[in-house]
Amino acid sequence: MKKQDDLFELIKSLSVSEKRYFKLSVSVQKGEKNYLKLFDAIDKQEKYNELEIKKGFAGNVFIKQLHRTKYYLYNLILKSLTAYYSSSSVDSELKELLQQVKTLLEKGLYKQCEKIISKTKLLAEKYEKHLALLELSDWEIRLMYRQSYKGKTAKEIERCYKDTFSEANKYINYKEYEQISARMFVRTNKKGYSRTNTDLLAYKSITDHPLLRSEDKTISYHSLSVYYTIYSSYYLLQNDYTIAYSYTQKKVKFMEAHPYQIGENIQSYVTALTNLILCQLNLKKYTEVVLSLKKLKEINTKSQNIQSRIFYTVYNSELTMHIDKGEYTQGIKLIPSIQNGLGKMGFSKEANMILSYGISQVYFGAGNYQDALIYLNKIINDTGINMRSDVYCMVKIMLLIVHFELGNEELLEYMEKSVHRYLDKNERLYRVETSILDFMRKTVPKIITPQERIKAFKKLKAEIEEITQNTYEKKALEYFDFISWLESKIEKRPFAVIVKEKARSLSRATR
Repeated sequence: MKKQDDLFELIKSLSVSEKRYFKLSVSVQKGEKNYLKLFDAIDKQEKYNELEIKKGFAGNVFIKQLHRTKYYLYNLILKSLTAYYSSSSVDSELKELLQQVKTLLEKGLYKQCEKIISKTKLLAEKYEKHLALLELSDWEIRLMYRQSYKGKTAKEIERCYKDTFSEANKYINYKEYEQISARMFVRTNKKGYSRTNTDLLAYKSITDHPLLRSEDKTISYHSLSVYYTIYSSYYLLQNDYTIAYSYTQKKVKFMEAHPYQIGENIQSYVTALTNLILCQLNLKKYTEVVLSLKKLKEINTKSQNIQSRIFYTVYNSELTMHIDKGEYTQGIKLIPSIQNGLGKMGFSKEANMILSYGISQVYFGAGNYQDALIYLNKIINDTGINMRSDVYCMVKIMLLIVHFELGNEELLEYMEKSVHRYLDKNERLYRVETSILDFMRKTVPKIITPQERIKAFKKLKAEIEEITQNTYEKKALEYFDFISWLESKIEKRPFAVIVKEKARSLSRATR
């Protein structure tokens, strides 16, 4: 595979406002600005083609040293981005203040230096910027040393060193929690949700860390925030949405009690809200979902990455609600907006895959099997298999069901073998998946009469209902409502009607 060009990647990552800011920031410079011509040429390309660039600028002197112009442009864009985001960043403000401390100390303006240290400390303490506070303690000690400790008592000097050790401990404590969190996410990215006792024990070994025995082990805002994240993630991975809901709710309320921290780390708040919405969806708390989505939509951020994350969460959640309620025609109305957003924003392959899967579900529920097939094939053809294996496995199962609905039964035997090989190889077989595969391979070819078909569907339904009594196996029903689909076949009623009736019945029961 050809190595991606760094400059091309950087330019393509820029939002419209970031590009505008860059061009305004360099407009004051004098000279020919060949780098701007190069910027525009690269920006127009869908895939980086250096040969095309060289042909387009043939005869221009700068093209003979293209690598230098690219290097200069790359650094110019980074400087522009730094300036673009610096005004809203506490870290940038602290960096500037720390530089002032250094400058004043070197010039021997000790009283002024002391004032800036005090001012900077207040800001760093508010946001719990441990590294900045450590550096400030260091400058404070240097300042006392430069003045030969004149006017300072032994108690004041000891207090300064005590503050240094305290901040160091807070930082280490935070990083220890962060390390535990990283261990969990590394395993999650590789294995996904727990599907066996072995998976459960692996996650349990991570959460058995002494620091996770109590909230009291946390000694800072950031440590407690990560503590909540670890436990909400752990219970999400165990499919225990009730306990996960309590931890995600705690984290969101905790962050909202510190609004200045949200402003400094919007990404963390977006993640917390996203996890809360996931729990609310699985617990059918749709009124709460709407309120949480409203909070997401109201977030104002310059970051295109965060905007994309919010867009994905909002539309994926809305699709999920319509699917759960059997409101498939309402879900279809979202598709043009989703497609428009996918064309404008940069999404990961996984986000594209999950949104496409959601779209295939609303088409399936509406009985539009051909369009459902288009989106399922889009996932298979566009993302490859190095994506979240749980969703990818279900895509392959859904392909079989859609072909069954389309009457393409001659394809089922070949497809079933292909799907079985993939699932065996990746060790991601739910027993539900196995039952569906066996049904398509062994039972469907033998069915002759309508009565035999109904009997076969009833047998498969009973089998899946028994299997999904298991906590791990029940997870499969979150990807697709196999039981309602089988009931629609047995009762000869539309799938959407059955799902909608169940949703209304559940809503009445939980009031």
